[in-house]
Amino acid sequence: MSAAPTARQRTRRAARYGGLRFHTDRTDVVGLLCVRQAAKGGVSTLASTPAIHNAILAKRPDLLDALFTDYWRSRFGEEGTGKEGSSTTRSTAYPLPIFGVRDGKFTSHYSLTFIEAAQMAADIPKLTPAQKEAIDMLMATAQELCFEMTLEPGDLQLINSHVTYHGRTPFEDDFAAGQSRLLLRLWLTMANNRPLPRGHEILWRSIEAGQPRGGIQQVTL
Repeated sequence: MSAAPTARQRTRRAARYGGLRFHTDRTDVVGLLCVRQAAKGGVSTLASTPAIHNAILAKRPDLLDALFTDYWRSRFGEEGTGKEGSSTTRSTAYPLPIFGVRDGKFTSHYSLTFIEAAQMAADIPKLTPAQKEAIDMLMATAQELCFEMTLEPGDLQLINSHVTYHGRTPFEDDFAAGQSRLLLRLWLTMANNRPLPRGHEILWRSIEAGQPRGGIQQVTL
């Protein structure tokens, strides 16, 4: 009998053909190179996080403060914090605001999937009503402000992950016709990267400008 799929594997399988919600990757710059496009769908969606911040400030300033408070996120077994697929607890999760500012530089680090996974653990603080409403407003605003980009073979997309949410519409492959979606992803740390807000050390380790960071750094046990 094969082993049960881990939480990360289940997430990957669910996201294989379905849409991807707006999120950020854990890196300064995300690169996507299109090798083959799907027969249908698979459109890239991008939204500016400073624009989302400003829109929420204009529409619902009462919810903006909630996005600067801690949201617990699961590590999904990364970095030797727990066995792959193990249940999320305080030892395998971390608190981090969705919005932050330092030295006049705005940044947002966000993935609802990781927040939802952490909420399933008994010892993780539950989201407040204000935090839940703020997430709903965040997602709705991102959808309102986003633009779509269809990547054709040979196209390369580079985005600043600190100020951009990205997602993807559902897609369908047609293997018989040779139309099966294949994109290559690259995570880049930049020599001229920005400083990150205080408290982001828990995820990024280095938050000073011009320092290598990002990706998944393994801990030797």
